[in-house]
Amino acid sequence: MIKSILKAFSIAFVSISLTLISTVSSAEITINWPSIWVGKDSKTTVINELVSEFNAANKGQIKVVIEAQTDYDIYAQKLTAMIATGKLPDVFTVGTELMDTLYRSGKGMNLASHIGSDSHWNDVYPDNALESNMKDGEIFALPYELFVTPVTYNKKLLKNAGYDEFPDNYADFFKMCQAVTETGKVCTSQMTGKNAWTSMLWYSQALASVGGPDIYEKGLDDPAYVKAFEIMREMYNYTTSDAIGADAGVSGGHFLNERTAVFMNGPWFIARYTTDGIEGLHANIGVAPAPMVSGGKGGPGGYVGGRQSSLAAGKQSDPKKEEAIVKFLKWLTTPDNVARLSYSSGAMFIVKADLPDDMDRLFTEMNAQIGEAPYVAPIFLNGIGSLPISNEFPQALSALVLDEVTPEGAVQMLKDAQ
Repeated sequence: MIKSILKAFSIAFVSISLTLISTVSSAEITINWPSIWVGKDSKTTVINELVSEFNAANKGQIKVVIEAQTDYDIYAQKLTAMIATGKLPDVFTVGTELMDTLYRSGKGMNLASHIGSDSHWNDVYPDNALESNMKDGEIFALPYELFVTPVTYNKKLLKNAGYDEFPDNYADFFKMCQAVTETGKVCTSQMTGKNAWTSMLWYSQALASVGGPDIYEKGLDDPAYVKAFEIMREMYNYTTSDAIGADAGVSGGHFLNERTAVFMNGPWFIARYTTDGIEGLHANIGVAPAPMVSGGKGGPGGYVGGRQSSLAAGKQSDPKKEEAIVKFLKWLTTPDNVARLSYSSGAMFIVKADLPDDMDRLFTEMNAQIGEAPYVAPIFLNGIGSLPISNEFPQALSALVLDEVTPEGAVQMLKDAQ
């Protein structure tokens, strides 16, 4: 009797144990992704579609959950703190400015073994693209989104000011700005808030024009840094009254609503000219390289740009979760999916993808100008190679346009931040 009870108990225990093991082994793996591609970002719609499709195809096994990060700067601050503490998200995007910090932390998922054992990433990336993100045999991030920052201008507003073409030098550019002002419109959209993004791009263009595309190798003592601040001081004579302290939403909003004639941003903004701009704005937009400084070391048609973001993941202790994350990263880097992202948003990606013939006109024009550009120099935030200096730039620019410092004083503020 006792033996029968024990035997029955043993069978029941084994059955329960097997059930528990089966339940654990089939448990759905959750991948958290704090994503900046949400809200008004031009990639939002397709990113949501891709995540939904991936989740449907892996139902009951893997589920990707997007944690909306609507403020780029706050996201960067959070990610910096996460890298410092070693508590990284499952999947995340990382900009060039934090790449060295990520590698030094050693807390990222090393994708080198996955790349070496699978042909997917070797097939979809151009030669040397993956190697450019490799350090000491480790790859913590997959290069993903690229960007360039041409001038976009409102052809109608320039025509009203007497200009059919965008000037190719700063002397003529500022004459055009004066002409635009006389029509009752404002020439340029600028900003000093947060990272001073739009103005920082103009500063980057001026730096490369004066000092050449290798300006960041020359150090802050190079006179190009002062000259570029002189150009920015003049630029602020032709911007909106709220530019000091304005953020990207304010700066871009002025151009989207035809309050300003000239704007600088990346290709991801292309879709917004239609979705958020006033009626007819997209048809009135032209694209051009930034003006050149006479006698500078840059070449006519030169661009600035670089890598906007790379895909990365936090180090995992569970091999099955690591495998699930790798599967999702492959999904995001599948050429057809990248082509969908590019087509819908106008964003540029390093993954090789066959883009449709009917890509947005502005995207096509940017691509054509890049093909003719003598160089694509880094933007200041990436090229300067110092987060403290990058963070000081908005303060230096604000002090300059408020006439609290000279262009030389603005450069000194950058030096003092080192």
